[in-house]
Amino acid sequence: MENGQGQASYLDYFDHGCQLISEIYGKQDIATWTNSDYIKLSNILYKKTSVQISPNTLKRIFGKIKTDARYYPQKATRDALAIYIGFKDWDHFTNSQSLPGTSSLLKTPTRELPLTIEDPIYLQKRKVKNGFKKWIILGVVIVLTGVTIFLFREKIFPSRVEQVSLICKNPVGENPHSAVFVLRGISQNHGQSAPYVIEFGDGKKITTNGKDSLFSHYYEQPGRYFAVLKHLDQVLGTATVYLKTNGWTATAHMMYDTTRVYPIDFPDLFKGSRYSISATEVAHAGVDTSRTFFVDFDNSHITNIDGDNFEFSTKVTTSHDRPGVRCSQVRVLLLGESSSHLITVMKPGCLHWTTAHFSEIKKQGKVDNLDFLGADFSKGGTIGLKVVNKHAVLYLNDKQVFSIAYKQPLKQIYGVEITFAGIGTIHALNLKDIKTGRTFDGNF
Repeated sequence: MENGQGQASYLDYFDHGCQLISEIYGKQDIATWTNSDYIKLSNILYKKTSVQISPNTLKRIFGKIKTDARYYPQKATRDALAIYIGFKDWDHFTNSQSLPGTSSLLKTPTRELPLTIEDPIYLQKRKVKNGFKKWIILGVVIVLTGVTIFLFREKIFPSRVEQVSLICKNPVGENPHSAVFVLRGISQNHGQSAPYVIEFGDGKKITTNGKDSLFSHYYEQPGRYFAVLKHLDQVLGTATVYLKTNGWTATAHMMYDTTRVYPIDFPDLFKGSRYSISATEVAHAGVDTSRTFFVDFDNSHITNIDGDNFEFSTKVTTSHDRPGVRCSQVRVLLLGESSSHLITVMKPGCLHWTTAHFSEIKKQGKVDNLDFLGADFSKGGTIGLKVVNKHAVLYLNDKQVFSIAYKQPLKQIYGVEITFAGIGTIHALNLKDIKTGRTFDGNF
């Protein structure tokens, strides 16, 4: 054929598809892509195809991460890429394309290198039957060899992970709380592989070689925590820990100081005229108020309010500019039985630090466009959230700014946390179950 079309291979189609993706994404020069581009493209692909392709996999696909062989992803990944550029699946894409040429469209060698592949590629049928038989025999030999190796390995090194679980023996307590975790199902042979990691849900974690099975972790701030057991980045088990409060509490902490928090003991908070904590009271608790510090207001207990059908609103005033505080932020966290909702509002110039989490959907200003969370509340403002059947609508200053549907239910709400950078004031707060009319006993 003309233009070398008759010599096109599956790698030519793959590289051509990658180039089309870069054009649709809006940055054709793939060599200039940064880490945020791969994170953003991963999110875009998931939204359009419901297939999760990690940023690292995309880096291998587009050549950012170099491999000894040209990386060729599994069929499900290729199908998702084809859907993004407007085709039903990868086969539909390859059968519909007329390539401009057979040279690689990416700046990555493809023809002289062996192929790195995650699933079989089905080549065209051989015209010579003997060649076809040879491939069948080779495949049988490979399968038998793999089975033999697997059986031998299982005999010498039995499976090291069998129904591994992470269990908290005392998951409910008050503040502070020493939670005791137990690992079950780990074989003693584990020392020959990578360690396990326990992430406790409060930003702290430990590693273990599997020989120890009992661990204690000290939680020092109210809330509901989701501890996770991982091995080679795979989640093997989870456990929840819940620290209750008796009404509203205030706790301070400083940026870059992860070793401790500073409880502020004022039992009549949000009663009468107690709508805030002063800088003097924060300093008396032990905080260096000349540095960047945060104050968390928590009210954690079982509410019997449906976390997927409720109305929430609060009126706040954020900190004025002061040493260590420039972005005048406020964060609202609604703790659920199995997940949570979180919104961080910042001054418009600080959108890089904004966050919007609705159950399993997590967005960050570092990689997502969260302009709707830009607002200056240093002179006061309102935040509202209405959730109906797992569809969330966010309001700032009584104006709808965002809406989204999520899948993983929160189930029951277990508490509310509002955090200010510096000194902030909560003038009013209201939380109500839409279906039952039940109200939060921490309303004021």
